[in-house]
Amino acid sequence: MINFFSYQLKKITRHYFVILWFFCFCLSLWSAPSALALSSQELRKNLRAQINELQTQIEVYRGNIKGLTQQNRTLSRDISLLDNKIGAAELQIKQIELSVAEIEAEVQERNQSLNSTELQLSQQREFLAQYLRQIYEYDQEDIIEIVLKNQKFSDAFDQVSALESIQKKIQEGMIGIKELRISLLEEKRTLEERRAEINQLMVLQQIQQRAIILERQEKNNLLTQTRGRESDFRILLTKISSDAESIKKQLYLLEGVGVSMPLEQAYGYAKKAADLTGVRPAYLLAVLQKESSWGEKVGTGNWRTDMKPSEQRAFALVCEKLNIDPNTTAVSRKPSYGWGGAMGPAQFLPSVWLSYEDKIARLTGRNPPNPWNMQDAFVAAALKLSQAGANNQTTNAEWKAAQIYFAGSRWNNPIYYFYGDQVVEMTNFFQEQLDFFI
Repeated sequence: MINFFSYQLKKITRHYFVILWFFCFCLSLWSAPSALALSSQELRKNLRAQINELQTQIEVYRGNIKGLTQQNRTLSRDISLLDNKIGAAELQIKQIELSVAEIEAEVQERNQSLNSTELQLSQQREFLAQYLRQIYEYDQEDIIEIVLKNQKFSDAFDQVSALESIQKKIQEGMIGIKELRISLLEEKRTLEERRAEINQLMVLQQIQQRAIILERQEKNNLLTQTRGRESDFRILLTKISSDAESIKKQLYLLEGVGVSMPLEQAYGYAKKAADLTGVRPAYLLAVLQKESSWGEKVGTGNWRTDMKPSEQRAFALVCEKLNIDPNTTAVSRKPSYGWGGAMGPAQFLPSVWLSYEDKIARLTGRNPPNPWNMQDAFVAAALKLSQAGANNQTTNAEWKAAQIYFAGSRWNNPIYYFYGDQVVEMTNFFQEQLDFFI
């Protein structure tokens, strides 16, 4: 009997030692990366402070721009407006660079933590498997022996209960690890979204770099044409506004997809889409020009090399429905960051286009609709914008809809605000042009 209890004591002691080791190991899962996390958190905290400071300065520019646009046009007003736009764009480029650095620091921190934890979890699973095999071997012979050798059933039950308690704690620990792993996998998905946000920020940076070039050109042209004199500026305004026919013939450019047409013709497409959806023609013209005219040519890519693999099946289906060859059908080119693969003037991804197909077909009567067809593209964009509230035709509603069109669920992040600002400004420009001949 003494030998038996000595044996059981050694076995139980061994089990408890392993349990103690096991929970110490689990504690290390949470505590190991703390030094690294602290350093990274300090870096991100510093970057966030700089981003917020830039946003404060940008808001001053936004306020100046809003006030200037409400004033009557003068040469000094137009020059000041361009200066404020250039100043805001320069700060926004810096802000984007800091935001990208902030996200990259977070991604790096999380990846290191995830990789370390994955390795530790793998080692722990192997250890638990070996330990559970040992318990199984002991249980096959020891439970019966305990009952037969102990004079009191209570002693036997106490020993069996101790083993069951150990097993229960192991099971609880395994459940905890599984829950942690599920949490980490979810965090990985979140990190993929953060990486996608980096790509979107790079798009914004390219837009703003291009905007600075155009605004500086506009300022130089204005100063050249007016020779810096207010009287010459008034003459220039009168000349521009007196010739409705020349305004009709002004080119409406969708540079990225290689499309240009007279403004009057573009208005015709926009007007038909507006009648179907309630979105203002001038606003629709602004959004499509903004979407397709920034950066490099977006209609020069190939689906096999430039499109995200998860979108390729949807693209093949779009082409199959239209009976066109996907290998010779242009999509947006893959930039140095992220993926391309957007289609036509409205720059829809294939999966998004398929989700709108039935609605577009019901409005246009063309089934299947074609993302490279101008009228279908205008209607598709108008549908998406109207669902975001642009059909309310207020400045605030149109601004928000443009933000959603570009940034989706992140539309209210201040770093994206200038996109909606530029769409509203461009809408006002087109409305002034259209008012001369409609």
